[in-house]
Amino acid sequence: MDSPSATELADDRQWWRIYEDSIPASEREPRDIILASLLRDVGKAFRVRAGGSTLGLGTTHLLTDPPAVFLVYLAVDRAQRSRGLGGRLLEYAWTESARGLRAQGHDPLGLVWEVDDPAAAEGPQERRVRDRRVHFFTRHGGAALPWSYRQPPVNGPGPVPMRLMWRPAPGQMTPDETGTAALVLAIYFGKYGAINRIPAAVLQEMLNRSVSSQR
Repeated sequence: MDSPSATELADDRQWWRIYEDSIPASEREPRDIILASLLRDVGKAFRVRAGGSTLGLGTTHLLTDPPAVFLVYLAVDRAQRSRGLGGRLLEYAWTESARGLRAQGHDPLGLVWEVDDPAAAEGPQERRVRDRRVHFFTRHGGAALPWSYRQPPVNGPGPVPMRLMWRPAPGQMTPDETGTAALVLAIYFGKYGAINRIPAAVLQEMLNRSVSSQR
């Protein structure tokens, strides 16, 4: 496994093929956004390599207030699934990203990520796919946060209903409602506003609705 530079990632056609094959179009941010996060040193990319081929991918964004690793994408080539690669890649992405935060003087509280909400699936087959993803992350220590969450529109006309999941760093705890609100604020503005260039007004409206729905 390795963490490619922006130049290396741009030239890795297999990485991008897996990305386009695995991530739903409405959740798939443009290439230039991923590469920009690497160039600005706020994001990291990862891949599983074997025999000169890329078999899996991941990306993270380093949140600093509060300090946490935001897992943006994780995917394995269809032919390589159910072989343990996803779990290994998840741990590698966490370890390397946490190291990156510590190098900046931050002690990461944990790993946070979005997952498609099974309850919002269109049909039983899609529901099973989403349930499997949740089960995968649960097996690897994740738990859903009790928060109404939507992913900002990265490649579509509107927000996408999602769930937030969390895995605390060793010695840390699951955030309470105030801590979760702070995480959502960091994800919306520290990642989607600063890197994806989602307008602040859109993000603020989404945040207001999200907070109101918890009451």
